[in-house]
Amino acid sequence: MHRRTLILLIALGVVVRVAASQSPVVRADGPPAWGPGVRLVPLGVLGTLNGPPEYALASVRLFAATGQGDFYLYDGQATQVRHYAADGTFLRNIGREGSGPGEYRDLLGLALDGDSLLVTWDPRNRRVTYFGTDGTLRRSFLPQIPSVLFGADVFEVDAQRRVIIQVDAREETNVYMRFAPDGTVIDTLRGSTAGEQGFMVNSPEGARYTFVRKLLAKPTPLGGLLRGSTRTLGFTVDLAGRTRTVERRTTEIPLDPVERAEWERVVTVVNTRPNRGSAPLLRIPGTKPAMRGFFGDRDGRVWLDTYTRAEVRAASPAEAGRARITRFERATFEVFGVDGRYLGRIVLPVGHALLEARGDRLWSYTSGPDDEIRVAFYRIVTAAGQPVP
Repeated sequence: MHRRTLILLIALGVVVRVAASQSPVVRADGPPAWGPGVRLVPLGVLGTLNGPPEYALASVRLFAATGQGDFYLYDGQATQVRHYAADGTFLRNIGREGSGPGEYRDLLGLALDGDSLLVTWDPRNRRVTYFGTDGTLRRSFLPQIPSVLFGADVFEVDAQRRVIIQVDAREETNVYMRFAPDGTVIDTLRGSTAGEQGFMVNSPEGARYTFVRKLLAKPTPLGGLLRGSTRTLGFTVDLAGRTRTVERRTTEIPLDPVERAEWERVVTVVNTRPNRGSAPLLRIPGTKPAMRGFFGDRDGRVWLDTYTRAEVRAASPAEAGRARITRFERATFEVFGVDGRYLGRIVLPVGHALLEARGDRLWSYTSGPDDEIRVAFYRIVTAAGQPVP
């Protein structure tokens, strides 16, 4: 009797320790909840070669969309946030360049607090500002942070209205501070980014890293940090103080010989730069990791930016004689619910980079026939043509 009790306690102790140190893994290996053949139906395009700056876009640095389909973008070259209706009609400017109330010198963050408040992060003025949807200044606060970090994914507002700002990125660790809407410090979050070193190449589908195996961490509107590894098709998310890990079975895709040779020529150029110092030499592997990155949307979904088989595209005449890439991958996302459901696969058109997704709508960044900047918007539908739930 005593021996049986001891064995039971030992077994329970193991379960408790594993549960305390690791989040349970939810397998998402089943068929897609949206069904096969999910596709994008074009709804419209914003962006012209000539015309007023509201339509002849100079740049699209940041983007946020509401559940009703209207959206905001930050034109970094014009230093202006603009608000557009769901059909792409310009509605109003939000704030303006400057250092006074309701002004900004540069923005590294643009997010929604619900659908009624737009929140901006201006690192040069060190100010978080809240605007109403009508463009009126509501309030602002100066976050007490030890340093300012310039880069991508440094700002978020989560579903609990907490503001998340990245303040450090040393020793392969991203450090974020979390604030209440009044600017009160709540806590600090840390996420590891340990792994291989790589470099970034600008492609028609946006900035793409080489095929590195590393850990990932970034803030998410779902709450806290979204974590994962490029080796695994999956993610770990913080939910009300608890973590959940979701994974789906996948097989690594080999680089075809020409594709790998092209990347190796580019790597040779990078490895022989005089400013590399003692940094380890970069390499191109024989197979691609499961994914290159991810993000969480405001509807409880996680989008995994996956590697796929490359397509052959002609190089431009200007690239002749240079180390160049002619094998590109379409932007392809595997979409999951935070509850562990596998929802489906979304493949963007050639030359499009995903900006945002809300409900059954998706926005992408692309260029027109004269290289004019464009924002395209779509409805996500099932194979039967019904909007995804």
